[in-house]
Amino acid sequence: MAHETRRIQPPIPPGYLAELRRWARHWLKQNSRVPADPDTVMLALTEMVTNSIRHAPGPVEVELSVDTRVLVVGVSDLSTVLPQQSTAPTEAEDGRGLILLEQLANRWGVRARPHGGKTVWCEFS
Repeated sequence: MAHETRRIQPPIPPGYLAELRRWARHWLKQNSRVPADPDTVMLALTEMVTNSIRHAPGPVEVELSVDTRVLVVGVSDLSTVLPQQSTAPTEAEDGRGLILLEQLANRWGVRARPHGGKTVWCEFS
């Protein structure tokens, strides 16, 4: 299994999400065993990271891992508050992240971290 982790320390500088996407795209090219659409993966990754930065204190960790059939994207933060699907009004500019994640990934979930916090993860196969 190949994996790599990136740590984000808020406040994030301008353009950092673009740099994160470049890193992830490069990693996907190097580990292309899973036939996942890179644009779909980037959209899910950006959504998950943005939610962690917006709603959790402290650093955020992004992990990409792949085996022969499954790509897993994990985003960890220090918050113990579980993400909740909202019913955003039509005119709202946010509040649809989990709905989007559910549509993009084959599976997703949340797991507690042993030393506090949580990891939101999704799989592409």
